[in-house]
This record gives sequence, structure tokens and C-alpha cells, in this order.
Amino acid sequence: MRSDPGGRLPLWFGARVRRAAGAGAAVAAGAVACGWPHWREAPGAAAVTAACCGGFAVAGGVLAAGRSGHRTGLLFTVASAAWAVTWTASWDAGAAPLVSVFAQSVFFLAIGTGVLLYPSGRLGAAARLWTAAAALVLLGGQVLLCVTSRPEWNGFAPTVLWPALFPDRAVFDGSLRVLTGSLVGLGGFLVAILLGRLPRTSRLERAFTVPVTAAMAVAAAGAVAGQGSIAGGGVRLDDVLRVYLVQGVCATVLPLAFLATTLRSRLAELTVAERMQRLTDPLTVVKVRDALRGVLRDDTLDLWFWAPGDAAYVDGAGHRVPPDPGVPGRWRHEVRTSGGAPLATVELAAALRDHAPLVEAALVAGGRALETVRLQATAQAHLERARAARERLVRVQAAERERLAADLQRSARRRLRALEAMLAALEAAAGEPSARDQAAACRRELAEAVAELDDLARGVHPAILADAGLGPALELVAARAPVPVRLDLPARRFPPEIESTLYFALCEAVANAVKHARADRVDLEVRAGPERIVARVRDDGVGAAAPVPGGGLAGLTDRVGALRGRVCIQSPPAAGTILTITLPVR
Repeated sequence: MRSDPGGRLPLWFGARVRRAAGAGAAVAAGAVACGWPHWREAPGAAAVTAACCGGFAVAGGVLAAGRSGHRTGLLFTVASAAWAVTWTASWDAGAAPLVSVFAQSVFFLAIGTGVLLYPSGRLGAAARLWTAAAALVLLGGQVLLCVTSRPEWNGFAPTVLWPALFPDRAVFDGSLRVLTGSLVGLGGFLVAILLGRLPRTSRLERAFTVPVTAAMAVAAAGAVAGQGSIAGGGVRLDDVLRVYLVQGVCATVLPLAFLATTLRSRLAELTVAERMQRLTDPLTVVKVRDALRGVLRDDTLDLWFWAPGDAAYVDGAGHRVPPDPGVPGRWRHEVRTSGGAPLATVELAAALRDHAPLVEAALVAGGRALETVRLQATAQAHLERARAARERLVRVQAAERERLAADLQRSARRRLRALEAMLAALEAAAGEPSARDQAAACRRELAEAVAELDDLARGVHPAILADAGLGPALELVAARAPVPVRLDLPARRFPPEIESTLYFALCEAVANAVKHARADRVDLEVRAGPERIVARVRDDGVGAAAPVPGGGLAGLTDRVGALRGRVCIQSPPAAGTILTITLPVR
């Protein structure tokens, strides 16, 4: 770890903090200089004001140097300087009082706008409206008060420089009351904007914005109360300076709140490593994802991993993740290995961009865990590719069976029928009885071959399955079965590979019930839901059925498994068999 030259400064006292402290000291000294005529008789108030102005400048410098709150920090620095200039009123001579009242307006406008800019650095529609209204009330209202009053009405000496263009006591008093009421409205509007943001913020962001909102409410209340206390007649300079002091102290809760949230953010970054290292073996994708969700307080966070074999990101189940669609309100942050290769992508709430250091700290702390579970995700991706290949094979087989059945029906059967007709003609034309008998025998053999070919075509892929669907095809199977088969089937159609797989699997189940279980009755039902199809075959046979290598039930299980389905067999001895097939709906 690198230390500062000479070792005389603590490690945490870096360049940014030193600059902020220097700005704070300069503004504090400026506040003392601006209010020196008053501070000579009130050293305690001088110390408080110097601390308040310096605190504003330090908070502004720290925020301006950070990734979030940069604009807020700049405005806080401006506000601290404006508050120091406000104390020039204590000189009560020349243009100092006039500069003072406008510096006070700039102070409140800067801190209000700075709070609205935190932490994103952007103003929404309501915030822009507040800023425009605040500029009109604080600056335009101050102009109105100046041109309609004399300096002594504001607590200053009659000899100071003052633009009393249209002095009128009644107009001035009325304008002052309207201005005070407008300040109350502005303060309430500002707090309402901040409160309205809370439901739309993440839990992490809310932990930082709630203290700022509360501090802003205190500052606004102090500003309005102080301004209202000097709204009447007979105001003296000491009254004005006392109000300045109260307003400054109330407003100082803002930089304190911001410094507290900044410190809390830095502590969160320091403790996140310890929290991420609480992950215990065996590590899983779900464990790492949930740990990141807890640390970053984002229950919508998702986690994907780079699979080099697929040249794409995959989720924990090995499924490919589409490229970033640019969803509003979401942020995809890429994580790379120390060598710069892609490792993972984290999708989280866009509001966490303002807390990028905390996100980075969490991902760095969980780096080893991410690399470990990336292996799991990559293995799942390989398995997913194998499953997809099996699915494609099943689809190709189903299509090939359908094509072969159609070829048998169209081509070979047509030729054999034509040959049968030729033999019939030959039989009729033959003069010799022996020749006619031989032609007739050939025609009978050919008719039997055509019938066997039709049966073969139906076995390869029955035409009724392709034309009418699973229901009519199973009704034909039930009609030909040697035992009663009760059917409960849906009328809807399914993708060809699903219909083909279900048809042959259910035919196998019915054949097993008749041939091996010696059942007297079979119940067959198919239930189709939005996500899966469940087919169930019950029989009243001898039970004790179990798949054996190379057997019909094993082949049935393999066929269903190729489409990511599963087969469940319940077959207690002498109690019948229940075979359940579940297939996902594509």
C-alpha cells in the first residue's frame, strides 16, 4: 500500500479531501471577514457561522469530486460562498447590504437546486418547474422588495446604496407577506418532490435519500420561520443578522446529511467484501445472485455468465440470453476477468448507476464466486446444447416418418395397385385354366402385400395423426384395442413432434397394459395446460411394471426425455399401473 510522502498525513486524507478541506477553510475565513463588524462582539456566533459555511464548502468539495452528486457538490460550494457573502450586511455601508440580500437568495436557490440534482445530476419536469419558480420568487421577489422599500425598512442604515425607485410602505409590506407565503409554498413543493421520488427509487437509493429529504425539510422550515420573523415593522440590523444565523444553522443539517450518506456509502463499499465472502460451499448461481441482491438491495437483479463455447451469455440453466435490448429502467453491467476476458453480466436497476463504486466493490469481492459458478453455467450450457440436439433429432425423425409414410401411401401403394390391375387383366385374358389360376394366386398375394404395406405406413406415421391430430388418432387406437379403452382427450392440436411423441408413447403404454399387465380396462386421459401437457394411462392389470434396458418402457422414457419431458410409473404389485407422461408445451 502506498503512503503519502513523509508519512505525516493519514492515508485517508487524499487529494480530494484535502482540496475540499482547503475550500472549507477558505470559505470559513471569508465568512469571518465578511461579518467582522458583527463577529467582534459575537465570537460564539462567528465560530458557529464559520463552521456552517466551512461545512457546506467541505460537503460540496467531497460531492463534486465523487462519481455521483458532482453538480450538487458544485452548487453546495457556490451556496457556501454565497452564505459567507451574506454576512457583508454587518458592515451596513455602501453596497454591502444590497449584495447581502441577493447573496441570501442565491444561497437558498443553490441548495434547493443542488438537492434536486442529487444523485443523478438531472432535473425532472417537476424539479425544473421548482427551479424556475424559486428563481422567480427568490431573485425576482428580492428585486421587487428593493425597488418598493427604503433601506431602513429592511433594518439597514438610510445612507447605504439602495435602488428605492418606488418606495411605498404598503406595497412593500404586502410584497413581503406574499414573498413569505411563496417561500412556504416553495419549501412544501420541494419536500413533496423529494417524497414523491421515494416510491420510485430502489431500496439502496432510498437509504441515502431519506436522510437528505428529512434534512431538507428542516432547512426549509428554518428558512421560512426566520424570514417570517422579520416580516413586520421596526426591523433592526441585529434582527436581520440573528435571522441569518438561525437560517444558516438550520441549513447546515443538509451538508451534514450529505456527508453522512457519503460516509455510509463508503462504509458499505468497505463491508461488501465481508458480506460477499459469507457465501458458503457448495456455491450455486442462485446463492451468488441472492447475495448480490442482498448487498445491493435490488430484488430484481439478474446474473448471466459468458459461455465461450456458445460465444454468448447464458443463465444458470444454460439458456442463451438475448443481447441488451435497452429496457428502460434497467442497467446491464459487464464483469471481466483480470485478463480482460468476459466473465459475467449483471442486470440491475438503472438507479444503481449512481452507486457504481458500491456495485464494483460487490462484483470484485464476489469475483472468485462468479468464476466458480460460471463453470456450472457453462456446463449447463453444454447440457442444453445436447438437449437441443436431441430435440432436433426427434423433430427430424418425426418429419422423416411422416415423409416415409406418405411415400409409401403415394408411390409404392399406387404401383402395387397398378400391378394388381394388370394381373387381373392377365387373369381375364388367359386361355389356359392353369394360367388363370396362377394369375389369381399372384393377385391375392399382391393384395395381401398391399394390405401389409398399408399397415406398415400406419405404423410409421398414421395419416390420421397428421391430418386430424392426436385425438382422432387415439380414438382409432382405442377402437382397435382388444380391451375397453376410455378416452378423455383435448380437441386442440399440438406441434407435430409433440403429437408424434405422445401418440407412440401412449400406444406403447396401451399395448403394455394389454400384453404384459393383462388388464381388463384402460383409462387414457390427456390434459393440456399453458406450460405443459400431462398424459396419464391407468390400467387394472397385475402391476409391478418397471422399465428394463431395451424394453418398451425404457424406449418410451427415452423418447419423452428427448423433448425434455418425464415419465412417472406407479405400479404396485396386484394394484394396476399408472403411467404419467409430462411434456413441456413449446
